[in-house]
Amino acid sequence: MSRTIYPLFLALFLSFFGSCSKDKYAIQADDDPDVDLNPKPDLGTPLGLGGLFLYGSNMGYYSGWSDEQLAEMLMGNAVKDIAGAGVNSLRPAMYDHFVERWGYDIRVHTFETYRTLGGKNHTIFLNGPADAHRDQSRYCDGVQSQTFANLYEPIWSSDGEVNPNNYYASYVYNVVKTYSPYVKYWEVWNEPDYTNNWSATQTWSKSDPNPCDLTNFAAPIQSYVRMLRVTYEIVKHLDSEGVVCVGGLGYPGFLEAILRNTDNPSGGSVSADYPKKGGEWFDGLSYHVYPMYYLGSDQHSDAAAAAVVSHKNGFQDVLDKYGYDGTANPAKEFIVTEVNIPRKAINGYVGGDEVQRNFLIKAAVVAQKAGVRGLYIYGPAESKSLAQATDPYQAMGLYQQITSGPYHATITPGGVAWRTVSHLLSSRQYDPAATTRLQLPSHIDGGAFYSVNDKDYIYVLWAKTSGTSETTTAEYSFPASFNIKNATQFNWENKQTAVSSPLKLTGSPVFIKP
Repeated sequence: MSRTIYPLFLALFLSFFGSCSKDKYAIQADDDPDVDLNPKPDLGTPLGLGGLFLYGSNMGYYSGWSDEQLAEMLMGNAVKDIAGAGVNSLRPAMYDHFVERWGYDIRVHTFETYRTLGGKNHTIFLNGPADAHRDQSRYCDGVQSQTFANLYEPIWSSDGEVNPNNYYASYVYNVVKTYSPYVKYWEVWNEPDYTNNWSATQTWSKSDPNPCDLTNFAAPIQSYVRMLRVTYEIVKHLDSEGVVCVGGLGYPGFLEAILRNTDNPSGGSVSADYPKKGGEWFDGLSYHVYPMYYLGSDQHSDAAAAAVVSHKNGFQDVLDKYGYDGTANPAKEFIVTEVNIPRKAINGYVGGDEVQRNFLIKAAVVAQKAGVRGLYIYGPAESKSLAQATDPYQAMGLYQQITSGPYHATITPGGVAWRTVSHLLSSRQYDPAATTRLQLPSHIDGGAFYSVNDKDYIYVLWAKTSGTSETTTAEYSFPASFNIKNATQFNWENKQTAVSSPLKLTGSPVFIKP
């Protein structure tokens, strides 16, 4: 899990590179130029499509850059000839101490800029009480609570307005009222389960977390459930389409503690005042996953991408246990609000240009196959040069380290790959049925992505990697039923070439458009 997410204060950028050839070549020629080699019967929109995916990024602070300039770097700005990094959704913070100082509307113009740049369905995490609003309790000796005072004041006043004496409720109400036109996902806190005591996490499925072990929260689990309840009631009052998320979780045991407790400060028990347990107070689960921690000897991009899905499955197992499986109770949405692997191998962890760029494309594909709604990359730019990086987090970013003002920045190979997968797939939806029809063998992975507007497919394919190498090869031919006789192949740089059957695949994903 990431150790630091900065406020959404300032930012950065660079314009990036050029268009590629528009020529399209046939896999095999036909003597009759009037014959369509790939007829496309209109069979209607396929059923079971996965929905449009969010190709997101976290925000950050970079001296001399505004948030608007950072957004241009991430999302692109054609007017300024800025190519961007393919991002279409952002995850800034909106701290209470920030809006208390500057006013709730301080970022309206910024979010309007995000909209004009093509941003949508942003995620905000709700965090950071002002000193006057911070809980003075010490649930752990010598450690002040990180959360809000007056959480247990009524949420609503007798006149139906939000209660100003409930500091958290008032803060959430004003943020949601101001920014709901731009924001879909409301994360409650950032990494409330962050801990320096890993062994304690192994007990949370049966016993509540000790506030002493919750570095970022330092309060009882019931206080967190209370924050979920406050957020849920307010978001649903102001914006029925808003999605309330548990915020950036890393441990399934913490989720289980949420699900078995109400917001009752007396042990989380059910009562007339506290009738619902935690699972009733959120719609979505946001989680953080840094695959480098889970790979062991399998230090390759497929294993890293698989870790994104296995992490999700661990949370889903807990949700299933409590009936949030789409049958007994509605299923929860999933988003990943921090994810990446480093561009340099450090301290025995996986890393490198090739493995990172392969991972980012594969993670976007397998996440959609697993029903995840979006990935937010950590972070916008690396915090050190590769030569100086001594911590894996310092070598994560869509751009190299920013050392000067706008718009001087250099995109990383991973940033190019993120831009490519977003450019080719952001208007398309994963089609599980069409993917099944690909009949992919066990040593090849990929997926089929359908455009409702164009009524056609792009297929993402790669040979699976293994061990510590990204070097592998495989051949693949589409089943005869696909009737694919010509195609264009796009690589991770969005460069296109003609291909012939069988396709020659490597560990680097390619995009095939018939």
